[in-house]
Amino acid sequence: MLRALGALLKVELEPRTLQLPGNLRVEVEGIDTAESVLVQLVPYLGEARSTHRMGALADMFKLVWLRGVLPTRPRLVLCVAEPQARFFTAASWPLGAAKAQQVDVYSFHTDGSLHLLTA
Repeated sequence: MLRALGALLKVELEPRTLQLPGNLRVEVEGIDTAESVLVQLVPYLGEARSTHRMGALADMFKLVWLRGVLPTRPRLVLCVAEPQARFFTAASWPLGAAKAQQVDVYSFHTDGSLHLLTA
């Protein structure tokens, strides 16, 4: 998922632990060297469960918070496995929240393709 996103966004993404003021340590699943893109992945395959939705929402909240504390004001990307995309339909509040907070949400398909849900 991370490689596919990096190729699409034309950046090299890698997992990293960020050291923030106040001695806070925060792990992100993808970030480029310029800290211009932050990525969280929701890779759950199989049946989509409400706990997966809550995990995706927590990841989205983490991204929004990080954008506010990092001086680079990075682009935010949440990438969900195809089964989890059902939580981000046009009529869902999570998709509305993602759009309002300028978080790009992509669904990752088993063939390796990505689909932007927040378009």
